[in-house]
Amino acid sequence: MKFFSTLVASTLGTLIALSIIVLFFFMFIFALAASSDDVPSVREGTLLVAQLSGSMPELVSGDPIAQLLADEPSVDLRSARRAFEKAAVDDKITGVWLRLKQTNMSWAVMQDLRSAIADFKTSGKPVYASSDDFITTEGEYFLMSVADSIFAAPGSIFEFNGFAIVATFYKGLLDKLAIEPQIVRAGVFKSAVEPFQRADMSDENREQLAEMLAAQEGVFLETIAEGRGLSVAELRARAATDAILEIEDAAEAGLVDVLLYQDEIIDQWKKRLGVEPDAKVRTISLPRYAKVPASSAGLREGREGEVAVVYAVGTIVGGSSDEETPFSAGLLGSQTFSRAIKQARDDEDVKAVVVRINSPGGFAPAADAMLREIQLTAAEKPVVVSMGNMAASGGYWMAMAADTIVAEPLTITGSIGAFSLFFDTGDFFEDKLGITFDGVQTSPYADMFSGVKPLEPAERKLLQDLTDRTYDRFIEIVAENRGKTLDEVRELAEGRVWMGVQAKEVGLVDVLGGLEDATRIAAELGGLEPGSYRTRALPRPKSFLERMTRSLEAETVRAWAELTTSGAQRRMLDQLRTLADLTRDHGTVQARMLYDIRIE
Repeated sequence: MKFFSTLVASTLGTLIALSIIVLFFFMFIFALAASSDDVPSVREGTLLVAQLSGSMPELVSGDPIAQLLADEPSVDLRSARRAFEKAAVDDKITGVWLRLKQTNMSWAVMQDLRSAIADFKTSGKPVYASSDDFITTEGEYFLMSVADSIFAAPGSIFEFNGFAIVATFYKGLLDKLAIEPQIVRAGVFKSAVEPFQRADMSDENREQLAEMLAAQEGVFLETIAEGRGLSVAELRARAATDAILEIEDAAEAGLVDVLLYQDEIIDQWKKRLGVEPDAKVRTISLPRYAKVPASSAGLREGREGEVAVVYAVGTIVGGSSDEETPFSAGLLGSQTFSRAIKQARDDEDVKAVVVRINSPGGFAPAADAMLREIQLTAAEKPVVVSMGNMAASGGYWMAMAADTIVAEPLTITGSIGAFSLFFDTGDFFEDKLGITFDGVQTSPYADMFSGVKPLEPAERKLLQDLTDRTYDRFIEIVAENRGKTLDEVRELAEGRVWMGVQAKEVGLVDVLGGLEDATRIAAELGGLEPGSYRTRALPRPKSFLERMTRSLEAETVRAWAELTTSGAQRRMLDQLRTLADLTRDHGTVQARMLYDIRIE
């Protein structure tokens, strides 16, 4: 029997290896074909067409296989900004056509892109904007409003009816399942745990979210008013008393210039660019133009040094970032970040570092470990933090060691607080499944994190003390690095979340701006003149093949285990894997925003 199982396992391993080789061969051929014209040529009189849909991540690998098989976007924020910067000085580019369709970018990303397009407009080249869909949302319009002219199809829908935050609560579900959340927290505004203990918002959470929405609305209306030559009061009244939902009303209110179909917009471009009516307009897409070297576009890029941009994106955990499979993402590992920033710290060509944070926080000790790495780097060379859509809780914690903190006006930040959360599932197992638990222990506290019993008062006090100590350390770090007293920080803390524009007012951030602003500040601090330096992104995103290799290796190990272990052993391994997933954050102190704040 042992010989048979070994034979089958060997055969299976051989087949898997052959399959991997064949798969990699075809992927290699595809990648070769996809990259054969990697550097596109741009002809005179070319229009840059920026078709924006879906999301725009902070950083992509640029791997054509990942774009085909894992639906990775073909352009990221950094390369998009760089493309508009090149287009401004490229004599072959005649203008930019923004074409939006079902975008779901974060507000901070749209603000950064809008700033890049506004910089492009200083070249004197025209910018037109239109919707490729028949619905224009407020977020899309926020980006479109930077254009010289805005077009939309007759009869389409135009959303201009204010903003809302809708939170989801799970207390009713947990009650039905007889699962009791065990929660301790530090900070009256620390609302991350509310979805599990309430059926609605607390007064404190409602207050902070209302103020965030007011800040959001203020930035939005001021931006639109400036772009369209309208008053903020008029726009606010429109949204509050006479919400616009029809494109014809938007045109009448001056929010849209002309109602045209796509072929008519092309005719407008022909007139603007002096193209004959029966001729075609030369165009190049944003992803293709992003591949054009800066030197070919006429943009000076020096060799005196580098500014390293180290990305810190995702929920903070100990260990490595989540790149195990080609289709997974979302975890920011302290070890992965530490390796990347150490690489920047040790490289003599790197004169300054930008840490780009887009994180809701996470495991407090991991955030503290990343803070330490930033401190070590800041002791040797300038470090500037650039906050993306969110740099909250642990994401704000790690930012404290920077020389300068830069945030977008619509960045979600702050949330200086801590909590611990796990679930008592004992009643669920007993009442719903008929499973009970019993055991022995060496001390009264040995089973406090078992997950099948509620916390005793003494156990809750232990966990509360741990959470409070984490919160106190957070307060001390902020006070020390932001030049404030402990009492001043406590007034701003309590887990409260701020918009970037609010955070600037209360002194939690230094400068309002985007990634480009942070890079410029870092270069200045590093003694680099404009145009004398390059930028480099770290850590390098793994390609699809690299992630696929790791994934297939894991699958091979699992397949081998299926054949070489008994049924009881396999069940034990499955239980261990499940337990590891469920208990990753179980009973730990988190400096984290647990749910995503999405403004719609």
